Amino acid sequence: MTLTTSSDGLDLIKHFECCHLKAYYCPSNILTIGWGHTGPDVKEGKSITQQQADDFLVSDIKRFEKTVNDSVTVEIKQNMFDSLVSFTYNCGSDAFRNSTLLRLLNSSDYEGAAGQFSRWVNGPNGPLPGLVTRREFEEKLFKKNGYPDGTSESKPKIIANIKARNNTVLKKEPTDSSSLSNEQKVSIPEGKEYGLVWMGQEADNHVKVSLAYNGGNWFIFAPHWDGIQSQSTSSSSGGRVLPVRYFSQRDNYRDASRTCFSSSCAMLLEYLKPGTLPGERGDDKYVQTVFGIGDTTEQWVQVSALKKYGVASRFVQNGSVDLLKREIDSGKPVPIGILHKGPSSAPSGGGHWICVIGYDESGFICHDPWGKLNDTTGNYDSTNGSSVHYSNSCIKRRWTVAHPNDGWCVLT
Repeated sequence: MTLTTSSDGLDLIKHFECCHLKAYYCPSNILTIGWGHTGPDVKEGKSITQQQADDFLVSDIKRFEKTVNDSVTVEIKQNMFDSLVSFTYNCGSDAFRNSTLLRLLNSSDYEGAAGQFSRWVNGPNGPLPGLVTRREFEEKLFKKNGYPDGTSESKPKIIANIKARNNTVLKKEPTDSSSLSNEQKVSIPEGKEYGLVWMGQEADNHVKVSLAYNGGNWFIFAPHWDGIQSQSTSSSSGGRVLPVRYFSQRDNYRDASRTCFSSSCAMLLEYLKPGTLPGERGDDKYVQTVFGIGDTTEQWVQVSALKKYGVASRFVQNGSVDLLKREIDSGKPVPIGILHKGPSSAPSGGGHWICVIGYDESGFICHDPWGKLNDTTGNYDSTNGSSVHYSNSCIKRRWTVAHPNDGWCVLT
């Protein structure tokens, strides 16, 4: 059934967007007018009437309603739909389509999806108070009437029960508690028990969890708790690196900032069929093929482009680190989609594609078409992303974000 935005959703959007009848730059430095309207028609100095602003809102909402209706494959309630339209109106259709929020929602993990709103709060220089508040309101609306599976804040779906083995702390960051302020931690006595409604990936002995009965999102130190099973993976092999050519997206002939997916698939193609993309900027040829089919961010477009070069591939959303190692061991690089923004404790973003070309005991060797990512900060330390080493914890946090087998990748 196709849903449309109710008055609750419309009021939420209007409350946070506010109406500006003259073009201005939003906190993300994008020209905006009316109720958050953006696009090539918004020029510096442009002014509109209130009626034009309202007309833009009606038109824009229809576009984002279509995005949500087309992308969500599970049953949702009206309040959930309203919340998602508000989120998509603010963050954009591509961000929603590529989000872990949608990934969890479509796997019927409603509580896990609800826990993702708070991750979308960053502007160019870090969290923005306005976005923090908006995400809180959207999450509250999303959870307002419970979920279609019968669970709710008062009747949650408990996925695990944990018990403190000794005196410990709940933390807002996955680090030593002595380095955290009192506002970032809560002391927990030995024997304290909690039910979990969501559990993220383990990294450096820390696990991000959502506590039942609206207990919030926290990091816990896994060795201090019973009921937390290690999600670490291992391989009997000592590692392998494939001799894959590197392509940078930065010099692509068009849409350089958006063609990470294309450049990553181009590296896969050139390795499987050497000489197909000759020259230092050989990925330009592949990028041109991609845009001849559709948009560079669409998974089906990449699969179709590879097929034009005789490479059969498929896009999957259940990748794991063990799968990556098996693919490398069989001689196949793997393009993967990661969250490349935000700190390691809370990675975010609409998604970025890199090409995994090898692994060792401590992590994975990757060709990152944008450069070398600093996992701690989410910034890029270098524009040269050839054969960069991303640790196991980095890949777990930024690729298999919520579960050990929810990574997006292209397989051949």
